[in-house]
Amino acid sequence: MGKLISATVHEDGYEVSVRLNYIQVSNKNLYFNKAVNFSDHFLSSVTEGGTELFGSRSSLVSDCSQSTSDTTEKVKRTKNFKTKIFQEKKEQLTPENRLLLKEVGPSGGGRVSVIEQLLDEGADPNCRDNEDRPVITVAVINKHHEVIPVLVQRGADIDQQWGPLRNTALHEATQLGLAGRECVSALLRCSASIQRKNTRGQTAHDLAVRAGDGLITSLFAAKSGLDDC
Repeated sequence: MGKLISATVHEDGYEVSVRLNYIQVSNKNLYFNKAVNFSDHFLSSVTEGGTELFGSRSSLVSDCSQSTSDTTEKVKRTKNFKTKIFQEKKEQLTPENRLLLKEVGPSGGGRVSVIEQLLDEGADPNCRDNEDRPVITVAVINKHHEVIPVLVQRGADIDQQWGPLRNTALHEATQLGLAGRECVSALLRCSASIQRKNTRGQTAHDLAVRAGDGLITSLFAAKSGLDDC
């Protein structure tokens, strides 16, 4: 039953009751009145396989540290991989291509003379930026309609597609609405395909009709009429 630690006798005139208090122990050190550090006792039991669920305290700390280290390492590898891809794409661009993309970009002036000079110096009219956008699409997005004929005349594929939706420059120009009217007109004059579909099965004309832009759809209608002749 364990070790008897106290006994109490209670008498109320009618009954006599005896109350015995025991302590149940499994560690023999308690029988010999030896002090036991329960914290150490618990850790010792765990270390020696008392529960066999957690292992030792040092093992717990080690496992936690290892898990954190593994997670940190995976995040670091992912970031390094993305940075490496970005750097590789950037390094693949020649100085002329970088300047060409900059000139038709948001901070560029879209100057025809500069574009022609860069193309003369070896810039690729079909180069792509770090987002894989063709230079002609970059020009359209930034509304540099004057450079479109120059790029096409120098060999740019006017129907290049890019991105998850596989839009062409004409798709992108149409989505600009009235702001893209001049780009749409320039692309159509350069024989951009009005039949090319994106991954949603939409042509640029479909986008114009869906937006209800009468002026843009009239440009497509005129082009379609010319094609039917």
